[in-house]
Amino acid sequence: MKYKLKLDYTADELKELKELSKVCASPMTAVWLVVDSENDDDMFIKLQAKYNAIEHEDEFNFMADINNVVMGTAIFPEKEYVVHDKVTDQYIYYSIKRIGLFWGQSGAKIPYKNTKKWWLSINPAYEPMLVEADNEEY
Repeated sequence: MKYKLKLDYTADELKELKELSKVCASPMTAVWLVVDSENDDDMFIKLQAKYNAIEHEDEFNFMADINNVVMGTAIFPEKEYVVHDKVTDQYIYYSIKRIGLFWGQSGAKIPYKNTKKWWLSINPAYEPMLVEADNEEY
């Protein structure tokens, strides 16, 4: 059975989770590498920072996510993309007033994010304009 990650992770944290699954055969070893405050290895610095910042109530979910990643039963979130026409420097936004998607100048609002599959189902011509949402500064 596969399980969605219980907590939200940044792109860097997701990279470290994937790396953790490569270097650890045991979930207990993986948890120890992340939560051990005396571990001076900078390999999982983002996950260590996340652990130090999470609320007590989220600790179990964090350990469950590490367990599922190491055991190969975790479902990672799909990458999200925005549509950016670099020629006109416009993005696709969602408007509540207009109830739909529309083009607009960059910086006006936050561009609408969705998966690559979703964007291409709307219009395959968007493919060359897709930019990973985490890597884009609006």
